[in-house]
Amino acid sequence: MDGSNNTGNTSPGSNVHSFPTVRLRRRASRNVGALNGRRPDRLLLVEEPKPKPVFRSSRPERTPLPSTGRADHSVGPNTAILEDKAETRPSKPSVPLEIYTDHFGLSARPFTLLPDPEFIYWSPVHRRAFTMMEYGVLTRAPITLITGEVGSGKTTLLHRLLQTMEPDVKVGLVSNAQGSRGELLRWVLMALDQPASPEANYVDLFDAFQKFLIDQYAHGHRVVIIFDEAQNLSRESLEELRMFTNINSNKDELLQLILVGQPELRDTICRSDLRQFAQRVASSFHLSPMDSETVHAYIGHRLYKAGAKRNLFNRDACDLIYKNTGGVPRLVNQLCDLSMVYAFTSNQKTVTLRTVQQVLDDGTFFGAGAFAQPRDES
Repeated sequence: MDGSNNTGNTSPGSNVHSFPTVRLRRRASRNVGALNGRRPDRLLLVEEPKPKPVFRSSRPERTPLPSTGRADHSVGPNTAILEDKAETRPSKPSVPLEIYTDHFGLSARPFTLLPDPEFIYWSPVHRRAFTMMEYGVLTRAPITLITGEVGSGKTTLLHRLLQTMEPDVKVGLVSNAQGSRGELLRWVLMALDQPASPEANYVDLFDAFQKFLIDQYAHGHRVVIIFDEAQNLSRESLEELRMFTNINSNKDELLQLILVGQPELRDTICRSDLRQFAQRVASSFHLSPMDSETVHAYIGHRLYKAGAKRNLFNRDACDLIYKNTGGVPRLVNQLCDLSMVYAFTSNQKTVTLRTVQQVLDDGTFFGAGAFAQPRDES
């Protein structure tokens, strides 16, 4: 028994957890300070007390339209629709709806699935991966290769890298590029904010691309093109990228490529017919999943960044989360978020082993079984 006060309803003979009605509240987010060298799993008190929120109706008051002083007999159904839109149009952008942040004393949801560099946890593996990215950029490596499983944090690292780029670096980001030889070059030109006319042939496009690189180099700028989800690139596309790097000559590095993708990208590049491409890879790293201790610290860190004063997950809950996610950050976020929802509906202030197990028993966590099980080291 975990001693929690469970107010949820459970049907006899069923593992399905019945939630009470949840009232969604609007909260404004606030920034949380940096760690300042403190360990992420030791959460310190926030010096400034958090002000109490002011709750308002979720729908703005309907203000009647000013009278014209005369009856208008030409009003029809279309006019009524326009009037209703004018009455209910909000004056300010809507604030995101939060479900459990007040209950746990948080300023934001700590385990969203969207990549957010502000919440990044610098595990040893992620720090080394980012170092290799920076090394590739600073040493002007022709090709940098970063691989990792789905949800391992590759895109978050990319966003962090973009934040640290110097002003003299022109960056083009190509996500999920697919298509024929000419279409790949169009993707690249559009990522660099360059025109790519549908009527232009490949020779015209390549000429424009080469002139752009030379012009940037003449102005003291470097060009870095990043390909996210690069595992979707075909062998022909990878060979075309290798040809792009031929523009570099002697000591003049006009173009750098960064390829980020799933493990099969590395397998493709290691094929014998792509050995010329592989020889251009001067910096590479593979992101492996987090171990059990890192998952525990990762959970504490994200809670700290969201305003928590302590780790809201006990040790047994963290161990069960690791066992069912394999240490993949995106899966950890998903299971943690669902577990906090369950704890909220049961009026618990701490996420326990039983809470996480209830999420798993209900089948709410779709990521279960979506990773390679870690081998038993005993």
